[in-house]
Amino acid sequence: MKTWNARIRHAGHKLLVLTLIAVAMPASAESYYVATTGDDANPGSTGAPFKTIQKGLAALSSGDILVIRDGTYSGAANALAGLPNGASGVYITIMAENEGGVIVTGGLSMTSQNQYLVFKGLRFQDANGRAILGHHIKFLRNEFKGGCASGNCVNTSVGSNDYHNTADILFEDNWFHGPGGRYNLLVYNANRVVVRRAVIRHDGGWTDAKGDPEAGINFYNSSNCSAQNVIALDNTLSYHTWQGAIYNVYNSASPNATNNNSWYGNVILNGRGSGLILDGNGAQTGHLVQDLVSWDVDYGLNLGTGSSNVTGMTIDRVTTGRTTSTSTAYGIVQWASWSGSITNAIITNVNADFVGLSGTYFDSYGNATTSTGTGRVTYDPRSNGLRYLTRIEDGEALKTAGTGGQIGAQIAARIGSPETLYGETGWNANTGTSLWPFPFEARIKKEMCADAGVTRGFCSNASLTNYIMDYLGNGNPYGTEVIPIYAPRNLRVR
Repeated sequence: MKTWNARIRHAGHKLLVLTLIAVAMPASAESYYVATTGDDANPGSTGAPFKTIQKGLAALSSGDILVIRDGTYSGAANALAGLPNGASGVYITIMAENEGGVIVTGGLSMTSQNQYLVFKGLRFQDANGRAILGHHIKFLRNEFKGGCASGNCVNTSVGSNDYHNTADILFEDNWFHGPGGRYNLLVYNANRVVVRRAVIRHDGGWTDAKGDPEAGINFYNSSNCSAQNVIALDNTLSYHTWQGAIYNVYNSASPNATNNNSWYGNVILNGRGSGLILDGNGAQTGHLVQDLVSWDVDYGLNLGTGSSNVTGMTIDRVTTGRTTSTSTAYGIVQWASWSGSITNAIITNVNADFVGLSGTYFDSYGNATTSTGTGRVTYDPRSNGLRYLTRIEDGEALKTAGTGGQIGAQIAARIGSPETLYGETGWNANTGTSLWPFPFEARIKKEMCADAGVTRGFCSNASLTNYIMDYLGNGNPYGTEVIPIYAPRNLRVR
């Protein structure tokens, strides 16, 4: 192999190189401001902001930042639509000056051409829902509230029937709630979507005439998607067609597969239907579940319904069951065709630990029907290490009863390096940074519990972390939330 190492000898060549470098380098990033008290005739500086979001968007180029000041932004002039695009390494950022202080009711609508965009600290609230398309788009620390009352519509969607290029999307530290929409978050016909540290609660307010299913988060005809440290809780209302907190579907009518999806360190708590459910009418393969709590639901894991055919699935370290024994709930089941491995699961206080499949190295206790299998134990989990739903205590029997370590979930650290997309370095790594107290939980509670009458579940507790940790009545081993302060990248005062 030859190594190219020619020297440029002529001044003209040097000029060409300098010109190419100048073209490749982005211009100095600018920051523009929008305020409800501004004027669109202004230059958009910190002292003379624009009035509307649309005016601010029109000023942006790659690498620029749009800073939105506190207030509610309504109407077409304040829609996040017709968005400009950034470029690789020079994202455009659209952010709240004070995170949580900006409510956008004008809507969020994207095209398949949108790319390299970041949205930070906003509160999206409208009855039409949000439609996300494009690629290399990041949502950091936003509220997504509300959706439509009927029809085939959702709170927030990623992807569509019409385009097949939606990919490389990140949701990190966001929460989805409010009445309306079949799903809180639907990932459809899209790939490489990471949902990291989301809080999801289905607040009803949706119906239709067809009986289409409802769920919290759904990876639907989407592959290489991942849910990391997601909390889906308090889904206890009387819904129209509720399926479960986490849904994963393959429908052969769409050309996009549903393969190689992963769920790391998730908590499903206090709900109806299934915790995690796989559904569809064709083949799925390569899925991974690692460290899952699915507690006080009807089916901890439902790994196959309809005519689905799931192969090559790996499930390791699960804690599922009921706080009090019941004959109407089940542990890990499948009603179609499923193959894979299930190891290190706690299943307790349900009618049957396994239905239609089997596991190894599991703890089955207090169940009406108990399976046999390699490595089975019958410990009372709450007396042998399960004091808090998200971890097994050191020195207790369950800590060393499994294959390769403990039986039961261990959800103690944040999964995924900050702001990483699928496949980037550290995107699914155990960072070693404590997950608890849960990041931004004060803001989460303030916004998710703001509406009159919304008092169920964690809204009646001191905090999200306290609600989860004290669920078994053993208190909260973690302190209060430490709120990080983020300095906006490339922010320049004009």
